[in-house]
Amino acid sequence: MPNQVRGLILFEMRLFFLTTVFLAIPALGFAQSLPAPVPVPEPGQILPETEEPELEVPEVETDDVPEGVEPLDLPGPDIAPEVVEPDYSKLPPKAEREARLKTLFEDLASRTDEESASLVAEEIWAIWLDSGSASVNLVLRRGSDAAAKGRPKQARIFYNHTLDLAPDFAEGWARSARLALEQKDYNRALNEAIKALTLEPRHFYALWTMGNVFEALDRQDEALEAYREANRLYPELKAVKDRLATMEKEVEGSEI
Repeated sequence: MPNQVRGLILFEMRLFFLTTVFLAIPALGFAQSLPAPVPVPEPGQILPETEEPELEVPEVETDDVPEGVEPLDLPGPDIAPEVVEPDYSKLPPKAEREARLKTLFEDLASRTDEESASLVAEEIWAIWLDSGSASVNLVLRRGSDAAAKGRPKQARIFYNHTLDLAPDFAEGWARSARLALEQKDYNRALNEAIKALTLEPRHFYALWTMGNVFEALDRQDEALEAYREANRLYPELKAVKDRLATMEKEVEGSEI
């Protein structure tokens, strides 16, 4: 065999050997980086349990919390239940009215600010103003409008008509009593306030009127009693609260 042919064959053999080694090196590194194969159990074979790795959770130091950001107290399992409105749908009208008033007066007594208390008081008054008769409601409203506009004679006509139409309507007696007080007809004002309270003992405005009458008649102890009862029902009624505080100081001072 000529020397040139033999040299060419040896060169090709070296080249083939070097190429094979070069390609095998990265494949070997890739195989080492692969995760270990998960063993597949044979039928009926139980593999040994493996422990799951524990995750390390870094602790947050207090100093790492930005200034001005306070931690939140997240609710625990004992979360207060939702407030469910009472269901009055199955009650007859009279019982429903009384149930609503009872709930509202409990709410009114628990209020500690004047604004929210006045909203509850308006709900109570909305019930009180409904006599059950649209015509009676209209007559009373006209009387109230006349009194508010400084027309007491016209207001008296409407109030008298209201009482004739609905003698068991507490709000009619309460408003008529107030008008009588403004006209300085104290005897009528007291009698009508008592009538209103006979029909609705929680009528704080009738109690306020009664206290005013007793003051005008110089019956301070009875006035105080009326104001205290009105304050118990409606603690945030400013007129009653202020007058009661003043009178209690006066009475305590006179006793000393």
